[in-house]
Amino acid sequence: MKGRSLQPGETHAIYRGLLAQRSVREAFACFADNRATLRRVERDTGVPGGVVAAILHVESRCGRYTGNQVVLWRLARLAMAAEPSNLHRNLVRHNLLQGPRATLDIEELTRQRGTYLESTFYPEVLATFQVADRLGVDPLAIRGSGAGAFGLPQFLPSNYIKYGTDGDHDGRVSLYDPEDAVASCARYLQENGWQPGIDRAQRRRVIWAYNRSTPYIDTVLALADRLPPP
Repeated sequence: MKGRSLQPGETHAIYRGLLAQRSVREAFACFADNRATLRRVERDTGVPGGVVAAILHVESRCGRYTGNQVVLWRLARLAMAAEPSNLHRNLVRHNLLQGPRATLDIEELTRQRGTYLESTFYPEVLATFQVADRLGVDPLAIRGSGAGAFGLPQFLPSNYIKYGTDGDHDGRVSLYDPEDAVASCARYLQENGWQPGIDRAQRRRVIWAYNRSTPYIDTVLALADRLPPP
């Protein structure tokens, strides 16, 4: 569900601190370190370098915090939410609520949620094996966030398969490599509707495809506004 837009000077708790002076300085450093790549990608895709740099900063502090969880395990856990023993465990936990009507409603919602998670994350489990094959690594070696996203742009595995771009032309796409991460992030935005000259509302709709959170969008755009053209 969409949240409300932030007012000037206001920050959602999840993103608190990202627009603080120190954080903005770090975003500037990320921007400066990758200026040449951002300039090239902006020319090729039309996606402003400041927006890409802002996303990389918000997602992983430009690679400083990409997560140390085993991505495959995290995704498999979500994908197995509808597995009978897991479903039973969740039903037992939720059925502690009182009342027969509440119990029936919770049971149905729990089953629906399990089915949704299975259909959403089982393809991500398969994509993790594809990512590992392309990178030539053990699937268990791919580390990322607790939500199963990895690399500087925090892509889910299926997004690596769809949008991963070899920014440094070395024949291998690594989302931990800044050039590849910048190119992949820009390609994601471009293929989800970013075009040169789009207005603020259209920019918001494109970034919504990246992360369906109004505070996230507000934070990314506010940070991008503070970064100069590459």
